Amino acid sequence: MTKHISNSVFAIAVFGILCPSPALAYLDGGTISLVLQAVTGAIASALLFGKIYWNKLAGFFGRKSAGTGHDKD
Repeated sequence: MTKHISNSVFAIAVFGILCPSPALAYLDGGTISLVLQAVTGAIASALLFGKIYWNKLAGFFGRKSAGTGHDKD
């Protein structure tokens, strides 16, 4: 009897996972704001990462970056 119940529960769980119904979720302003902040932060960090390592790569090959502000006299 317990094996039949556990098999039934397993079958219902598999069916629930494989055949989901639409969520009909509500996205409020806070959720959209959170997503926009995450995207903006990811873009800003990627640009900063690129700027830092581009300057290091340019310095390694002997090209002086114009925007560093460090003058050697």
